[in-house]
Amino acid sequence: SRKKGILPSIGGRPVHGFGAGSPKSHTPPRFQTPGHSPNRDKKANDMVSSTKAFLYVTAVFCLAFQDVPKLKKTKLTDRISVSLPEDFHAMTDDEIAAKYFVARKPAASYASPDRIADFTLNVTNTPARPQDLAMLKNFLKSGIQGSYTKVEYLQDGVVKIGERDFVALEFTAEIRDDDPNSANRGVTRQYSYLLYTPIQGKLNVLAFNCPAQVRQRWQPVAKAVMETVRVSRAEK
Repeated sequence: SRKKGILPSIGGRPVHGFGAGSPKSHTPPRFQTPGHSPNRDKKANDMVSSTKAFLYVTAVFCLAFQDVPKLKKTKLTDRISVSLPEDFHAMTDDEIAAKYFVARKPAASYASPDRIADFTLNVTNTPARPQDLAMLKNFLKSGIQGSYTKVEYLQDGVVKIGERDFVALEFTAEIRDDDPNSANRGVTRQYSYLLYTPIQGKLNVLAFNCPAQVRQRWQPVAKAVMETVRVSRAEK
C-alpha cells in the first residue's frame, strides 16, 4: 500500500501524473460496485469525524468537572457567601499565623484537609467604588508585580458573577529568596485566583491559593468556587 505523502515511483522515478513537470496521463475511472456513491462516502466520513469531535469535547468537559468535589455553601460574613469543598475546614489561629505572616488575620479563612489549598476573605481599608473597578485593576496588578519576582497572568479583567462586578486576577507567581539564613531560601511558586469587590466603600478580597506544583488539581476547584461567590443585594 502507498504511504500518504510519498510519491509512488518506478525505478526511483516519479510515476507520470504525480511528479512535478511530468507529462499528464489519463487516469482510468475507478471501478464502482452497484449502489456505490463517492458523495455518500464523503457524507459518512464527515458524520464519523463530527461524532468523534463531539465525543472528544464531551470527554474533556467531563474530566474537567470530575476533579471538582462536592461544594457546600458557607457564610463568610453577614454579606458574603461562597460554596467551598465539603472537606475544607475553618483555619485555627495557629494555622493562620503559620501560613500568613500578617498582623491582621483574614475575616474568614478555610483550608483543605492537608492544608495545601486555602481560601480567604480579607476586608481592607482601601476605599473603592464599583465604577472604579476598571481603573483599580491596574493598581492591583502593579501591587502584585511588586510582591513577586515573576508573575504570569492567566486572567485579568472585570467579570460579572451573579449580579455583581469583580476584578478577577488569576495568575502563577514565583518569589526568590536568596537569604542564606532564611528558612524559605530558594524559589517558591504559587497559583492564585483573586476576586476584588467594594462593599460599603471598602475593598474586599477573596483568594484561592495553592502551590503552583498542584495547580492542575486545584485550578478547576478554584474556578468552581469563585463562580459561587454571592454578595447580599442590600450591600451592593
